[in-house]
Amino acid sequence: MLKKFAMFVMALALLGLFSGCSSDSTSATGDDISSEFGGFEPTSEAPAFSNSILTDEMEGDVAFDDAMETDSVVQECLSYDNTDVYALRIIWGKLRYDSTVMNVTDWSGTLTLSRGAILLRRVIRFEPSTDWIVMRDNRATLSWVSLTTVHHDGIFVNLIIPPVDETEDSDEPVTVTFDTEPFSITFNVEDIAALDTIYHLDDSNAVAFEGFKVDRVPCPKGFLAGYWGKDEDGNGVFFGSWMGHHGFIIGHLEGTWGVNNEGEEDNVFYGKYIDDEGNFMGLLKGTFKSKGSSINGMHGNQSGWFRGNYYDGDGNVLGVLRGHYHEQPRSAGFGFFQGRWRDYCNEEIAGAIADGLDE
Repeated sequence: MLKKFAMFVMALALLGLFSGCSSDSTSATGDDISSEFGGFEPTSEAPAFSNSILTDEMEGDVAFDDAMETDSVVQECLSYDNTDVYALRIIWGKLRYDSTVMNVTDWSGTLTLSRGAILLRRVIRFEPSTDWIVMRDNRATLSWVSLTTVHHDGIFVNLIIPPVDETEDSDEPVTVTFDTEPFSITFNVEDIAALDTIYHLDDSNAVAFEGFKVDRVPCPKGFLAGYWGKDEDGNGVFFGSWMGHHGFIIGHLEGTWGVNNEGEEDNVFYGKYIDDEGNFMGLLKGTFKSKGSSINGMHGNQSGWFRGNYYDGDGNVLGVLRGHYHEQPRSAGFGFFQGRWRDYCNEEIAGAIADGLDE
C-alpha cells in the first residue's frame, strides 16, 4: 500500500493461556529474578510499554470477514476430524519503515492452494485507497491489490486441507503458491509447519513467510514481529508485538541484546512481555547469532537468528521462541525481527529448553 506516515513494527501476539504449563523447577524471587533476566522484573507495565509505535501498529492489523468461512464445502471440511489446518502469515514490501523510498511497488497477486480452502483472517497495513481484497469466487484462491512504498502490506490466512478422497492420488503433495510480479514461490503445505523465512529482493524489498500447523487440542502458539537495532546510546534493543495462533496482536515485548555480562563470547538477549492491557505475562532469555552477511550491499547490515525461552515470574520455563533478525546501521534506524513461539504444554521440560517449535 502507499504509506503516508507509518511507524515501523511488525506484529506479534499471545494467547496468554499458561496455567498448568509450568515446570517444577526451583523458583527464584526478587533480586535473583532481576539478575537472571538482565534487570527485567516480573511486573506489569503501561499498555504497549507506552510505546506509540507499537500502539499505532496495532491499528494497521485488522480482522477480515471472509465470506468463504460460511461456504458449505468449507464448513464440511472443518467438520472432519482428520482435516489439517495451517496458519500462514505473509508480509511484503519494506520490512522496516524507510522514509526515503519514493518508488511504488505493485504487489497485486494471488495465493493459491492446490487442494482445499483458504480463509483470510487478517489484512496487515492495507489502506482503502490503494489496497483491497478482490471479491472471492474460488475457495482455493485469494487475490488482492497492493501497492507499497515506505512500508509493507500483508495477510494472515488459514489453509484448510481436508482428508484425501478415495478417488484421489494420496501421494500428490498439497502446495500453496504466492504469486506476484516482484516475487513468486511455491511451498509444500507440510513445510508450513516449520516455515520461518525471509526472501530479500534486489531492490531492498522483501517477502517474509511464517507458519505452523494448528493443533486440534490447542497448545498456545503464535508469532512475533517487531524492531531490532540500537538506540541513540548504542545499546542493543528490541520491541514489538506478540501474536496468537489466530493472528491477533494480544501483547507486546521489549528487551535488550548484546554480549553477556560475564564477558564471554556469547550473544544474549533479555526481555519481558505483557498482554494488551499491560499485565505481566513472562520474562525472556536466550541467545542470538549473526550470520555476518550484508544485504543489498549496505555496509553494517547484520542478519542472523535468535532462540530462547520465556518464563513465569518465578523463573519456571513456559515455552520456546525463535526467529530471525536484521540489524541496520544506526544511521539507517531500526531493523526488524520476526519469529514464532510455542508453549510447553504437558511436556517434559528437562532437555527441551530452546528446543524446536515443530514437534
